[in-house]
Amino acid sequence: MKHIFSLIAISFLLVSCGGDEPDTMEAKQEKLMALKQQSATLNTQISTLENEINTAKGISKENQLRQVEVFTVENKNFEHFIEVQGEVKSDKNVQVFPKASGVITRKFVKEGQRVSAGQNLFQIDAAVLQNAIAEIETKLDLAKIVFKKQENLWNQKIGSEIQYLQAKNNVEALERSITTQKSQLGNSYVKSPISGTVDEFFMNVGEMANPAMPIARVVDLRKVEISAEVSESYTKQVQKGDKVLVSFPAIGEEMPVRINLVGRTINAINRTFRIEMSVDNKKGFLKPNSMAVVKIKDFEKKEAQAVPSNLIQQSASGDRFLYVVRDKKVVKTTIKVGQSYKGETLVKKGLKAGDKIISKGYNEVVDGEEVRVVEKN
Repeated sequence: MKHIFSLIAISFLLVSCGGDEPDTMEAKQEKLMALKQQSATLNTQISTLENEINTAKGISKENQLRQVEVFTVENKNFEHFIEVQGEVKSDKNVQVFPKASGVITRKFVKEGQRVSAGQNLFQIDAAVLQNAIAEIETKLDLAKIVFKKQENLWNQKIGSEIQYLQAKNNVEALERSITTQKSQLGNSYVKSPISGTVDEFFMNVGEMANPAMPIARVVDLRKVEISAEVSESYTKQVQKGDKVLVSFPAIGEEMPVRINLVGRTINAINRTFRIEMSVDNKKGFLKPNSMAVVKIKDFEKKEAQAVPSNLIQQSASGDRFLYVVRDKKVVKTTIKVGQSYKGETLVKKGLKAGDKIISKGYNEVVDGEEVRVVEKN
């Protein structure tokens, strides 16, 4: 026992006061290897002494063994996703502009009300236009009387042709003028360009409207678009029609959708291309400009072996390994790893279905040690 404590003291002394620090990475690696070997030797000797002491105390060999928890490796489907941030958009989110200037005299709908395309939203004061139409109609009545008389005279070969044509032209010009004025009168009604919901009003009754300023907003959010930017390095992996998972952190929901648009150009500033997906939004929970997370599957392997990433250890030489229990003994198993996703790592080589991996106590065991096993799912 004194010999062990002496080794421990020497080890700590080497770490804390052992001369100059190594200057090169190779020297540091060698020192790390030496310390790990000393640690393994000490752990073995400590375990041996503990067993001897427990035997002397009458403790059974089975109860002397270190208890570890293991789980059995099973073949499973391993998937890897890339995650990109996107946002909710809607092409049916429009601002409504009046076509004529004037004071707003009437509002036909309320905020939050469902409207149809072409439905009246506001009325703008059109008294000037109405007066102009009335004046033109009066002139038209007189012009028609004059034309009728000129036509009768012309039929009797009385008067000149030019007088007849002037009277006729005067009637037609006034009729065209009325049509134009009535068309402008129709612009005094501000109509909804789409079917949707009145989201907000920018003006109220009594305010002056003009074609340069929006008067209201109408939206239809029953279907929205998710837009995201993907790195150009995934150009081959992302295709139109691919299924992706889209999650919305604000409402805590995730849904599978398909890509319906893949951009044809690369953004020269951030080296990305655009993708878009359509999402049903009948409940209206998704709002324009809210955040979305798009998960794109770029790798999949069936009948694969994957283990929790935290169980994988690395030796001084850089090899990855796991501790596996075979015949109640710990076996240090070197593995070759692949991609990792959500806390799991794909093991490409070194494991097979049925292997029992130490999941609890793996930091305390040594290669070849006999252990007492408790199996967990």
